[in-house]
Amino acid sequence: MTQLAETLARALLRQPKPVLSNYDIFRELWGIYRSGSAKYLRGVTPNRDVFRRTRSLLRSEGIIRQDSDYSSHWRIVDRPDAPAEDVVCSVDPFCHIAHLSALQRYGLSNRRPESLFLVEPTPDLRRQLVREQMEHDYGDSLGDPEADIEPAKAVTHPGTVRGRPVAIDTTKFAGDQIAIKGSLSRIATVGQTFLDTLDSPDRCGGMSHVLDIWTEHGPTYCEEIIERMERAEKPIWKVRAGFILEEYIGIRDDRIAGWVRFAQRGSSRVLDPGKSFAPKFSEKWMLSLNV
Repeated sequence: MTQLAETLARALLRQPKPVLSNYDIFRELWGIYRSGSAKYLRGVTPNRDVFRRTRSLLRSEGIIRQDSDYSSHWRIVDRPDAPAEDVVCSVDPFCHIAHLSALQRYGLSNRRPESLFLVEPTPDLRRQLVREQMEHDYGDSLGDPEADIEPAKAVTHPGTVRGRPVAIDTTKFAGDQIAIKGSLSRIATVGQTFLDTLDSPDRCGGMSHVLDIWTEHGPTYCEEIIERMERAEKPIWKVRAGFILEEYIGIRDDRIAGWVRFAQRGSSRVLDPGKSFAPKFSEKWMLSLNV
């Protein structure tokens, strides 16, 4: 191999991901040029022709190979394979574990979903996040007409990853998420997970199961729930949370009481967004109790 290919191979083995996109590999190559850590480099930055030739060398030498689930991505051959959630979060920096999968990981539900439940941004939000990522990685070089940079691209997830079904929902709100210690995965925070149960109870075991979760664990995580609900993007989420915490569970807090100002009458004001309006309702929260 060339000096550049050998240096790139070492860089790929040092980074933590088992599966890489073309953008990931080009970014490592860019770092090599900027640091001058390989001999005989021509120019101060790589171009896509150099990238493709170097990537081809790594493939022919058995350093990387096409991934079995993500055909546009590259598996590092000497790196042990990873579970589905780590692979998905490696190839897509903008998705995270959510809904029933998050509930199970936090010990909030005893159900073990067959599918891996994930949330990813809508196309418009993803385009914004991709632009921000490239601006962070390349700065002013993005505006340089001489710079030939491999672009970041949207990821299309297959129906199954590493033998596990994947169930993906999209959102125009980024949502609160954190890295899972000791892994490559990201997960919705506890507060975000409780909020998600109100927006998509069908992906959380159904509204009856959601009410059981809130009743059992809501008092324990009350501060996390209130903090996230105070920033809730949709008023109806505050109304649903207010009803459950105050009227259904019996928790009293001035912050919760303040959410009643978002209550209003209307056929769309239902506790379970996946079911039709029911005549039983909460007078205070103006909410149809359609469970």
